[in-house]
Amino acid sequence: MFIKSIFLILFVMLQTSSADWIANTNETAKTVNDYTLLTKNPVMGAVIDNIAVDAMIAAWGYKYWKWGKRSFHFQKEPWFEKNSQTGGSDKTGHFYMTYLLSRVLASRMQDRGWSLKKSSLFGALSGMLSMTLLEVGDGTSNYGFSKEDLAADAVGAALSYFIRAYPRVDNFIDIRLEYLPTSDYLKGGDNTTDYSGMKHLVAFKMAGFESLRHSYWSLLEFQVGYYARGYRSFDTQPRSQHLYAGVGISLANLARRTNINVLKNLFEFYQPGHTYVEKDLWSR
Repeated sequence: MFIKSIFLILFVMLQTSSADWIANTNETAKTVNDYTLLTKNPVMGAVIDNIAVDAMIAAWGYKYWKWGKRSFHFQKEPWFEKNSQTGGSDKTGHFYMTYLLSRVLASRMQDRGWSLKKSSLFGALSGMLSMTLLEVGDGTSNYGFSKEDLAADAVGAALSYFIRAYPRVDNFIDIRLEYLPTSDYLKGGDNTTDYSGMKHLVAFKMAGFESLRHSYWSLLEFQVGYYARGYRSFDTQPRSQHLYAGVGISLANLARRTNINVLKNLFEFYQPGHTYVEKDLWSR
């Protein structure tokens, strides 16, 4: 808790940072982003981005998920049943991963000159394609090709388009991951399936109301999230599943007020712990 308090103090202090420092930070971030684009040509950029993402997923799959060890097969998986392998947190994980990937790819295409809606559609389709290829890879491992995972991916891709393509909606809604790595899981190297350290949530921001954007009410947000604990092989805690509601500080709006673009982007998709109060709506 002490570390989180220090973090919040430092974050609030950033709001008093000098305009020159903020401008330099944003310019540096833009330079790095432009460098990673590799090309401003949208078609070539689209090809490069898709190949790069698919190659990284494949490399991760062969190293950590043992792709290619079995012949291709389908695997029917439960959703949020108590006796499922992850308590359903893999489904919220697939949903979030597809959403985030789609948003990132869309942003890169907009930086190359495509319109908001066109880039958002590209991002959603590309994100869905990459996650479909991931499922094909899983089909050659012990996991198997899961239609349920693919359905969760489809919801994430669809929401990425709907939220991003309509700024009015984007002003109100963030979809985020809260993650604190579990110590035992870090030893294995594959933190993408460290579900016992994750929460996935939707935040409804009061700052979305124009009349409240510059008031103290804009610092308030409401959250609904889901997580499961005790389902991984290294967990010592008992199995439990939680659907919760929270009220918290809108770091996304605080970041917007700093005008530091890196922070605005970060807190739109990542939720630090201990910045909200939560109450279980359902658990078992």
